[in-house]
Amino acid sequence: MTKRGYKFLQNIVTDPYGDVYAFTDEAPRLLAAASMARLSRSAQDLRKTYLLEFAIAEAAAPEFIEKIVAGFGDDSVKQLIYVLLVVERASNLLTKKLEWGRFAGYLEQSTRYIYFDQKDESGRYKYYIPPNLSPEVKLTYIERMNAIFNNYSYIVRELTAFVRLQTKEPEDKIGRAAWLGATRAQACDAARALLPVATQSTVGIVAPAQSVENLIYFLASQTLEEAQETAKSILRESKKVAGPFLKQVERPERGGAAIVYRQDTASAIANLAKSYFGLFQPQVSNENEVTLVDWWPKGDELDILAPEILFSETKMPIKMLQNRVKIWPRKQKLEVFNAYVGNRLDYRHKPGRALEKIHYEWELLIGYGIFRDLQRHRVLDMPEWQRLSPAYGYDVPKLVKESGMEDMFKNCFELSADLYDYMKGVGLKEETPYATLLGHKMRFRFVMNAREAFHFLELRTQPQGHPGYRRVCIEMHRLLSEIHPLLGAAMKFVNKAEDPELTRMAAELATQRKLALLKQENPVE
Repeated sequence: MTKRGYKFLQNIVTDPYGDVYAFTDEAPRLLAAASMARLSRSAQDLRKTYLLEFAIAEAAAPEFIEKIVAGFGDDSVKQLIYVLLVVERASNLLTKKLEWGRFAGYLEQSTRYIYFDQKDESGRYKYYIPPNLSPEVKLTYIERMNAIFNNYSYIVRELTAFVRLQTKEPEDKIGRAAWLGATRAQACDAARALLPVATQSTVGIVAPAQSVENLIYFLASQTLEEAQETAKSILRESKKVAGPFLKQVERPERGGAAIVYRQDTASAIANLAKSYFGLFQPQVSNENEVTLVDWWPKGDELDILAPEILFSETKMPIKMLQNRVKIWPRKQKLEVFNAYVGNRLDYRHKPGRALEKIHYEWELLIGYGIFRDLQRHRVLDMPEWQRLSPAYGYDVPKLVKESGMEDMFKNCFELSADLYDYMKGVGLKEETPYATLLGHKMRFRFVMNAREAFHFLELRTQPQGHPGYRRVCIEMHRLLSEIHPLLGAAMKFVNKAEDPELTRMAAELATQRKLALLKQENPVE
């Protein structure tokens, strides 16, 4: 490579000479992706490929990407460019569909820290109105939604005042900021159950083009109009920044066929379920919030895990290793397990992937708001949930009872149920979930491996977490510990005892102190 080439690369990569480097912001994303796409078919330094093939002839990059993707069918190339998407005014029904994919990152406006009684430019509460409602149905829909939001607004503000009366306001600036945040969050936690599923939110998505393509197929195949329209918008906007990677989406034999396939299979299963079960309404108790449906493989946890832990450090096939370890004394197997778990100093310190051998299948009967928080874990397998309805009832938070606003709280659920029945009666089956509230219970099932259980249960029982999912995850840990006591004990950061109100205050205080420290280090001129 010439001196001129190295000089050019100084602004393009972090190190023009070393073996490890990153592309800088000076390198156009499409050109960087195109040069990386050449990686599997070129023996030379990737930086040289960038210089010779794309740096001068920038127009060649899109053409090359299309050739690789379409000509060679190399879908992995679509992983080389990321799209930062934002979907504004998405209903809370749509947000869960947007966050369906595993290979993407998501960020969503939190119902735990934001008052959702703000109105838009036209003076209307921020909730989704299905465009296919008749004038009469639309009028009823708006009236009920406004009534629910009016109640929510009153309750969340009164709860905030009520909580603040129960605790002393700190005198120092940092302490007061933490107190304001913690008390508001406590009120939002209790009141969020009243928010309709139609409530609009903003979702941020960071995903490779391949995941964006799959998201478009998934949304476009849905029967929900909001999802279908969002699929069109995502494709339109993503093409502006990653067009060559998404060419196949609009091709009938590729994108069209993928969407039809999904629609056909979903429709077939829905029809079969209807023909097999019809209008059958099972009398199922809703007392069990958490059910451990199954786990595998069966057997002693040390017999299962010790061979998996040792496998990479031996030369034996797994079956031979299992037979050898099985006859060991328990003390010897326990030594292997304890060494593998090690001295964990933080819940982020997870044991290795040998724990992925063990799996648990869970069924939860929980509020939709709790489901929203738990569903985002992307290492869950088979995450499936049932259609929303008011059928399984709801819980009244302790704080609402203590504040004397239980009747108004329950009135929101009555308004919701009436609207749900009304919409169902006029044939709006697909739109009825918009009428339900975040506090309505629903069924959610999934499979997780033991390593993910460490992350899931320890994270979601942190004292500053929502009391609803803390309760669920503490019960999950109890059930898991009954069958696998060693794994349960190793999850030492599952928090069961601390007062979430006090620790949330401590967490807010720590945040405010960090912010104050940052301001001192980086003063605004």
